[in-house]
Amino acid sequence: MKKSSRNERLAAIHMGKKALNLDEDTYRDMLEHVTGKRSAKDMDMNDLLKVIQHLDQLGFSKRNFGKKPKVKLSKEALIGKIEAHLTEHKLHWNYAKGIAKQMFQKEALEFCTENELWRIVAALEYNFCLFFSRFSKLYCP
Repeated sequence: MKKSSRNERLAAIHMGKKALNLDEDTYRDMLEHVTGKRSAKDMDMNDLLKVIQHLDQLGFSKRNFGKKPKVKLSKEALIGKIEAHLTEHKLHWNYAKGIAKQMFQKEALEFCTENELWRIVAALEYNFCLFFSRFSKLYCP
C-alpha cells in the first residue's frame, strides 16, 4: 500500500471539510474532538489519519483523480487551467488525456505542445458549456 505524504493527507482533510460543508468553527471543533488539536498544521501523521478516518465515517470518501502531469514551466499555467476544469467538474485526468489522444494522437498531456494544450482548454470549456446549457439558459458561442 502506498504511503500518503503529509500534504496529501492535509489536502484530503480540506477536501472533506469542503465536501461536508463544514463551517470553520464546526471544522475546528471536529479536529479538537478527534485529536485534541484545533489546527491540522499542528498534527502529526497519525493525527491526520485519525481525522481522515473520522471524515470517512461522516460520509466523505476521497476519490482518486489521477496525478497532475509533470511539464516544463512554460506549460505549467495551461496544465493548471486544465486541472481547474477537471476539478470543478469532478473528472479524472484521463478525461483530458482522452481529449489529447482524440484531437492530437498524443498518449499523454506531457507530449502536447503549448498550442495543443490551449486547444484542450478550449475544448474543455466548450464541452462544459454545451453540457450545462442543456440545464440552464447559458449561452455557448
